Amino acid sequence: MTRMAIALTGLAVTGALAATGGIYRDWSLTCTSGLDCDASTFSKGNAPLIALGIRRGPGAADVPKLAIGLREAAPLSGPVTLRFDDGASRELPASAFHADKEGQAVSADLGDLLADLKRASTVEISLTPAGKTQSTTFSLSGLVAALRKMDEDQQRTGTANALIDKGDKAPTKPSLLASDITDAAALPASVRRLWSEGPGQCSDFNGFPPSILGFSVPMGDQARLYVLACGSPGAYNEPSRLYLQEGDSADVFPVVSMAADGPVATMTIWNAGWDGNRLITFLKGRGIGDCGISAEYELDPEALQLRLVDAREQSECNGQDDMSRWPQTWPLRTSKR
Repeated sequence: MTRMAIALTGLAVTGALAATGGIYRDWSLTCTSGLDCDASTFSKGNAPLIALGIRRGPGAADVPKLAIGLREAAPLSGPVTLRFDDGASRELPASAFHADKEGQAVSADLGDLLADLKRASTVEISLTPAGKTQSTTFSLSGLVAALRKMDEDQQRTGTANALIDKGDKAPTKPSLLASDITDAAALPASVRRLWSEGPGQCSDFNGFPPSILGFSVPMGDQARLYVLACGSPGAYNEPSRLYLQEGDSADVFPVVSMAADGPVATMTIWNAGWDGNRLITFLKGRGIGDCGISAEYELDPEALQLRLVDAREQSECNGQDDMSRWPQTWPLRTSKR
């Protein structure tokens, strides 16, 4: 039987970990729990091209890609031209670009374009989808800061394959990073069996499987924790369950949640995300996220534990979406007389 552990800690969170992603002037950075990152800027008004971005997966061999968002899906029929405000210009053949699965963004390997993008303030992109030439100018203000944060989030800072601050630091081993799970076939057999055949009918999505099944994180040298989608999502809440793999065996991994009469073990978490070494969950009371129940767990890999370090509940949907102002249910507050 796999060893399972759940824990509370009475210590208040001090110096919380910096979140992945962020906003940097005209650019924003978002990363999945498995650190698949996308730095993007967006056009204004009704411009024909809606977004410019740089995407990169977390792997050592993953190269950054230049992504261009189209307002309407259409194949390219001519070259893609980039004209920078300092007078420089670059032209890439349409064959260098590949459409995403929705057909509304095209991407190509960034190659040596990064130096041009870092130097300029704006870039005008012209391309020809379906025989009609379209052009849009994008701001590059904040791009370097966004890419520096991407390097930091993907633990590349100071390594040879960093985008901004290169160095001779050894890259982090992939096994020590969080990893997105996109296909059940990638799961270890013991985890896949529990997930598909165990309680909760987790692999039943009523014909609408999520694009990402979940993610996994290392629990020390010998174990790995899997956070996997479990069943069909609701309108704005996606359920997940946790599984701990040790060697060839696996077991469902419960976590602590706060109930009206105290802490309880729970098998299902909602809208799960991973940030550094913390699991974040949020059961929304309604779609805009101004009420509900949130929890934050810190990973203790040596003890094979997720320690509850912060829990909050906002029962009134009053437009207040700043969770730091919500009533805290853990740690417990000692009343003063």
